[in-house]
Amino acid sequence: MSSPFHLVFLVSGLLDGGIETVLIEYLKHFSKDKKFKITLCIAKAMGELEVYKKEIPPTVNIVYCSNTKLLTHFAQQRALRKISKLGKLFDEIILNPIRRYQTRRGIQQVITDADVVIDFDSCAYSHLKSCTAKKIAYFHFSFKQRVMQDRRRMERLGKELERYDKIVTICEAMRAEGEQLFPHLKEKLEVIYNPKFQKDVQDKAKVRPNDNRFDQPFLLAIERLEESQKDITTLLKAYSILVKTYQHTESLYIIGKGKSENELRELAKELGVEDKVIFLGFMPNPYPWIKRSKLLVHSAKFEGLPTVLIEGLMLNKLIVATDCPTGPGELLAGGKAGLLVPVGDAQALATAIHQALTDTDLQKQLLKGATERAFDFTFTAIEAKLNRIMCIEAL
Repeated sequence: MSSPFHLVFLVSGLLDGGIETVLIEYLKHFSKDKKFKITLCIAKAMGELEVYKKEIPPTVNIVYCSNTKLLTHFAQQRALRKISKLGKLFDEIILNPIRRYQTRRGIQQVITDADVVIDFDSCAYSHLKSCTAKKIAYFHFSFKQRVMQDRRRMERLGKELERYDKIVTICEAMRAEGEQLFPHLKEKLEVIYNPKFQKDVQDKAKVRPNDNRFDQPFLLAIERLEESQKDITTLLKAYSILVKTYQHTESLYIIGKGKSENELRELAKELGVEDKVIFLGFMPNPYPWIKRSKLLVHSAKFEGLPTVLIEGLMLNKLIVATDCPTGPGELLAGGKAGLLVPVGDAQALATAIHQALTDTDLQKQLLKGATERAFDFTFTAIEAKLNRIMCIEAL
């Protein structure tokens, strides 16, 4: 009997973001087949911040490179934004080099018998120089945003990417950026949409939260509250227009947390809508709220491929999103599966939300488009390409 095909997934940390939710889907998918041995190598332990760890299938072997309290405490505090300047300096100068050494050593140990290594957040390139297995990097954000028009940064990233056999982008627009910036890597670039198990999403959406706010009419946004990438500021301004100009009475619920929360609360107060804007914090299962909402709205400055919009499609929701680079426009089929508005335009966002909530013919068109588009983000749709890229067609 031949030994199982060994897939090693590498990730720098396991927090509460979209990358982690997609990673969990991949682990669930491959763990269903006994012909695979799966290892998840995590650079540093993040303790109680690892909210999705319990969803990792028990057959997945989890390996931490840095797992001692001394080496991970300050990293966890940084993630929580609760670290002092002195603590941050100590972590960067003293502890980070030790963690990097342990990460290199840990990765080298787990990849010795690997058949395919998947660098899931594209952060392990410097630790894979001697790796003889097939190496695949996943990119979850815009290339242009990562290099920020910095030529040296772009050249450095191009050299880093040369070490991989395949570079997976999560939408066509992102691949186009990659081909433009790194033409010599064109043959390595592939597109695989972030896949979800639609039945799992639908089943989790049936769980009723024990929260009185669930029964009120509401619009919903699910985003990390960090305005460097997201744009809740524009959403709050648009919501103010909805209330004051269009006389909408639905509340705006926001699921998520982040360092910008206090300033966003202040903005809601300045706009006079603080009683109608409800910050719900992080929720491991937001699907009942998506299903119950009257409309799902997403506002950002740049993205990769927003997982929450995929979940909205799978729950057949009305969706309005800013057409930022990259992802939303492609994900919503150019406006057929959800309305798209320019980034930073509060009036356009408010108008689109109003139209989606009041135009019944438009609602029928959008919901039909959402149903059709949702299939493209299932494992059934992407499995053949995934197997080809990972060289597992014949297994």
